[in-house]
Amino acid sequence: MSRRRRFGPSSEIQKLAKILPTYLDMSGFLDKKVSTNWSTIEAYRDKMANSFDIQYFDRIAQQTIGSLLLRKRYAALLWKYGEAKAQKPYATNVKDTRQPKSISIALDEEKLVLID
Repeated sequence: MSRRRRFGPSSEIQKLAKILPTYLDMSGFLDKKVSTNWSTIEAYRDKMANSFDIQYFDRIAQQTIGSLLLRKRYAALLWKYGEAKAQKPYATNVKDTRQPKSISIALDEEKLVLID
């Protein structure tokens, strides 16, 4: 039995996506939020005055393998897989697998029941 996979949110998630913001607004949850006073936290005291203190480093060692090389490796693996699959014979000896053969069964007329 094959099932098609649905891409996208389910109807339950869509309903919750509409209900949740309304509930948070009506309950006053968003109004109760207490903002953090960063100046009272010791680890962030110096960040309040110098919030954009940036350190620049030059000549950082890069990885020797890049995305283009990985892409080439993946393409080569796919090509090799396709070639190996093409070399294998089919599991069945059916000449034309594109059209399924219709199966017809002759019914015995004595066993048929007519319903009025």
